Amino acid sequence: MFAFRKKNKKQLFRDLAFVHVPFLYNMALKYSGNRYDAEDMVQETMLIAFEKFHQLRDQAKCRSWLFSILRNTFFKEKKRAARAPLPFDNDHYLSLLDTMAGEGEISHLLEERELATQVRRAMDDLPEQYRTVLLLYYMEEMRYRDIAELLEAPIGTVMSRLNRGRTYLKRVMLEYLKREEAGGKIVRLSEKRRQHGASPSVQEVNHEAR
Repeated sequence: MFAFRKKNKKQLFRDLAFVHVPFLYNMALKYSGNRYDAEDMVQETMLIAFEKFHQLRDQAKCRSWLFSILRNTFFKEKKRAARAPLPFDNDHYLSLLDTMAGEGEISHLLEERELATQVRRAMDDLPEQYRTVLLLYYMEEMRYRDIAELLEAPIGTVMSRLNRGRTYLKRVMLEYLKREEAGGKIVRLSEKRRQHGASPSVQEVNHEAR
């Protein structure tokens, strides 16, 4: 509490907390799906944090403390309203899918935009502990150590949640694609290429030959 004697509460809070606002906003945007709700989440987080600033015992853990408040704010709001979808970002979701899809058992089925949409929907259904780790790892490009520090969890736990999250996403995606393909809603990329008079790629031929 010595720091509080040297600086007034408002100034100390500003010095410690405001530097983390861009990070909080990015995460709020990924959780909420739109900038208006994200701004409200950050504002609510900062108000709560200021009121409870005396509870922060370790200034070095300010970011993880603020992030925990942000997460609690989101899930508290989620109980009062339907969950908003994650924002659409092809590059991030396709990067995630590339890692979890292995040998292309998913990605050959859909065009990129359709594929990214389904990954986003699957992410919406993830349990919170897996969803958070995936967001931090793939969209914030944070290292295991940094995620562990932010969540105040062992690195092994972070790695386990990441692997389980990828496995969960892969299962959900495969189940969805099987249902859609059985219903005739999915047209393989190779078939679309033939419809337009183009030859299938080597990768498509190899896959369909399996």
